Amino acid sequence: MNSTEILIDNLKRHYSAKSLRILAKKINVSEHIVLNWSSGRTSPSIIQINEIAYMLGVDCSQLLMPNNEFNITAPTWKDNVKETLKNNMGRLKLEKGIHESSFYDKFQKDDEMNYRSFLGYVNGRNRNVNLNKLDKLAKILSVNTYELLESEGKI
Repeated sequence: MNSTEILIDNLKRHYSAKSLRILAKKINVSEHIVLNWSSGRTSPSIIQINEIAYMLGVDCSQLLMPNNEFNITAPTWKDNVKETLKNNMGRLKLEKGIHESSFYDKFQKDDEMNYRSFLGYVNGRNRNVNLNKLDKLAKILSVNTYELLESEGKI
């Protein structure tokens, strides 16, 4: 199950929404956008995930944990998700010892992302980050997608 499917599943369960139309109204997003997410044509950006998480009062990472019952423990601010992602990716890149030669040894066959693009995400230069990209980045870093969005005190 990819992260977009997990997000939709969690939101439907949280809101007891039986249809995507009801879910779209609950999260204040166009029905067409939610339909595109569910069909795999598009995926939500981290900004959209951040808005939904803020509206629910949860951390972004909680939206992407499979079968999660949302745990509201503290107020959640919506202005740090990009910085959190950048910090986690930089830390994981160092911990995993990922450098250009090891990157291509491991991911050359997948052709999902080149090292330069990967570094753009690690350094926060790539601004368009959606769940499909997060899934790919998590695969490269050998972690669950939601771990890329977890605040520093939680990992």
